[in-house]
Amino acid sequence: MKAMGKRKRRYWIQGTLVFLAGILFMMPVFLIVMNAFKSNREIMLSFLSFPKTLYLHNFQEAMRLMNFWVSFRNTAVIAVGTVFLSVIVSYMAAYGISHLRGKFSDGFYLFFVLGQLVSIHTVMVYISVMATKFHMNNTFWGLILIHGGFNSAFGVMTYTGFLKSVPRELEEAAAIDGCNAFQIMTRIVLPLVKPTTMTVSVLYFLWSWNEFLLPSIMIGDSGLRPLTVNLNMFKNTSGTEWNYLIAGLTLTLIPIFIIYILAQKYITSGMMSGAVKS
Repeated sequence: MKAMGKRKRRYWIQGTLVFLAGILFMMPVFLIVMNAFKSNREIMLSFLSFPKTLYLHNFQEAMRLMNFWVSFRNTAVIAVGTVFLSVIVSYMAAYGISHLRGKFSDGFYLFFVLGQLVSIHTVMVYISVMATKFHMNNTFWGLILIHGGFNSAFGVMTYTGFLKSVPRELEEAAAIDGCNAFQIMTRIVLPLVKPTTMTVSVLYFLWSWNEFLLPSIMIGDSGLRPLTVNLNMFKNTSGTEWNYLIAGLTLTLIPIFIIYILAQKYITSGMMSGAVKS
């Protein structure tokens, strides 16, 4: 009984600490949403106080100034295109690496993993020169290619760990039944890595949706700008229109929250699957 009491007390302490940590991490989001309903004067006077009234004009004006629905479409096209390209490249590369033997497998795997160590900021000048030379500026496909290239390193690392645990007997049985290599890869093995695919897809989407630096450099046409770039328009030389900026930021966060909540269980299970190695 005494041991059971100690165990329950430990669980309560752990639960309380996790709850407090959750509140701490969610506090910035709560403050952003709360201040989205304030006028600019209220925000400047007290950022931490609750709004006196729900000032909805912020959202209307932010959507108008940002050209919200056009920017939303642009962001969605870039994000979905990035997910599609990145998943295909990551999976095919990881499948090949997992079937190589000896040093070739380790060498290619290390090559892709090293891509995780290269920050996009360190090669931004070279990317800008390349984008100009190949006419990739002011195009969605240019952003998708570059995003996909940088994201693939993480995808290969995640997929490879899981693919190495897939029994070879399963693929051999499919080959005996008449499946070629492409059919085995797409019809037999791909359904087995669904949790990993969901994980990398959601993460690719979030990274692409939140990206600011690359679109701000490559996209100059106002009709092609994503949400993150148009949010920057509320900052000017005379100051920052905080009420519009925060309202626009809140609108931008809504799709991310919805997708993350819906796919949370897949993210957790996919990361656990990717950690398994044969």
